[in-house]
Amino acid sequence: MAVMASLWVVLAVVAVSLVQGGESNGVEDIVPHVYAPSWMYKCVPDEGCQRTEHPQPTTTNVTQMVFTSLDICRTVCGRFGGLWPRPVTAALSMQTVKIHPNYVRFDLEKVPVEARELVAEMTHVVGANLLAECGGEVTEMVETPVVVYINVKSSNLSLTWDTNEQYMLDVQTKEDQISVYAGADTVYGARHALETFTQLVAADRPDFSDEKKCGLHLVSGAKIRDRPVYKYRGLLLDSSRHFIPMEDVKRTIDGMAANKMNVFHWHVTDSHSFPLESSRVPQFTRYGAYSAKEIYSVEEVRELIKYAQVRGVRVVIEIDAPAHAGNGWQWGKEYGFGDLAVCVNEYPWRNLCIEPPCGQLNPANPAMYRVLKDLYRDIAETLPQPALLHMGGDEVFFGCWNSSEEITNYMQQQKYEISVDGFVALWSEFHEKALDAWDEQMQAIGGTKQPVMLWSSELTKANRIQNHLSKDRYVIEVWEPVGSPLLTQLLRMGYRVVSVPKDIWYLDHGFWGNTKYSNWRKMYAHRLPQDDNVLGGEVAMWSEYLDEQALDTRVWPRAAAVAERLWSDPSGGVYVAEPRMQRQRARLLARGLRPDAISPAWCSQHDTKCF
Repeated sequence: MAVMASLWVVLAVVAVSLVQGGESNGVEDIVPHVYAPSWMYKCVPDEGCQRTEHPQPTTTNVTQMVFTSLDICRTVCGRFGGLWPRPVTAALSMQTVKIHPNYVRFDLEKVPVEARELVAEMTHVVGANLLAECGGEVTEMVETPVVVYINVKSSNLSLTWDTNEQYMLDVQTKEDQISVYAGADTVYGARHALETFTQLVAADRPDFSDEKKCGLHLVSGAKIRDRPVYKYRGLLLDSSRHFIPMEDVKRTIDGMAANKMNVFHWHVTDSHSFPLESSRVPQFTRYGAYSAKEIYSVEEVRELIKYAQVRGVRVVIEIDAPAHAGNGWQWGKEYGFGDLAVCVNEYPWRNLCIEPPCGQLNPANPAMYRVLKDLYRDIAETLPQPALLHMGGDEVFFGCWNSSEEITNYMQQQKYEISVDGFVALWSEFHEKALDAWDEQMQAIGGTKQPVMLWSSELTKANRIQNHLSKDRYVIEVWEPVGSPLLTQLLRMGYRVVSVPKDIWYLDHGFWGNTKYSNWRKMYAHRLPQDDNVLGGEVAMWSEYLDEQALDTRVWPRAAAVAERLWSDPSGGVYVAEPRMQRQRARLLARGLRPDAISPAWCSQHDTKCF
């Protein structure tokens, strides 16, 4: 008997009398009774979705609390179903209705004319995400019309940390039509509503069949009101230590959109490489890129910014300076500009920088500031207004500057002592001139003065910062360990901050040196201070020991844990969050990402049973 692929076969032994010449020959034939059973999933109050003890025939009647699909069960089970990040309030029906993407229509009549093109592009993402639930092909055809009515009040397309991202979403099913109402003040609130709409949809497909069969189910009724707790919900990606191809950068932004993260902090340059093309200073990539194929062209960057905007994400470019600047800056002498940077690629390196290769900008060389202005002009013209620039600003090694006779001579001319205080004064002077250069370029394109971001450093210590950095112009990104008093000290002095505690929210920790790995539960448990000057937080993916091959598993789903903490900051712990996290991981997988597993597969089919 041929084995039937992907079907569980139950064999029944049936005695069959074969009469030959009127007598039985005593042979017993094995007759297969074939059916295609499947695991069923029961929604158990306070426990989540639980797999049945035994596979059930597909003819089993599905009740209100039992489902043929784990994804469907998780989508309707519990107060917040499978929504991630958790909304402020949600009332969800446990009933679902079958839908097909071909019959989903978007009504933009109540969207301002100026915003319709952008909102239309956002709806295209919705369609792609619905198809992704079924691997790109929904075979179960139903013609029930689904009309999504989008209401946006403002025509402002700017995405800043003052943008109102609040939204409402209602789903109503009446007879043979489904109406979805998505309302928001801004297009970005509307985008979040559309993301939540996609999370009310799940796929139903057989567990044990080679047949390509898949249908979509939408929660039949929902009422959701939602808004973020923090304005800044960021993810940092370092593409200097290793070049990260643009398709992988975009996929990371796809993951951010699924988690309502709104700031892509692009650490695009460092002493290792300078892959960001500058139309005014082509030497940056000629001398700083790893290869001609490992460059982000001007057009690619513009397209990425647009790609991110459609997904509700603001791109913040970081040009780290004055430290972390080497390769890409070493061409000055050849062009008659002198040393634009010092200590570049010098060895031995330990007294000159935090990690090889070394390099710091040369603040004694006026030509360096002229080149920096040209770079800033390129960035100002590329970023949407109002532009937000991250100026880096950490880990300045005084030993590097002290090794340059040109710099020490300049310090003496400026009456700076050759001491820690003198180097701090030089460092402060650099930031003052760099900020003036940025302001000048912003004004040249018709922009206005905007705050810039800086990393916490020796310059931002509580006993120094007020003498060097204005709280009106600088937002400090604090990356010190969670036990450091700096965050609280800066808040007391009235500085705005973004928090990224390195011992919890650094995704590279646990893969080098004495650093310790933080799993998603530890990342989820960390909470930020409740203060108006805490703009939000960020999870950071540094790439010394990572390239595109491991990007997804290193970032996801741990970054999703931080995303929910920054969006809704729920009081419940990981126990109540894990079933929704499992659903979010499945969702990311369906959308083409490769998130790491968070439990054994058995545990993922038995919510809360592995705590």
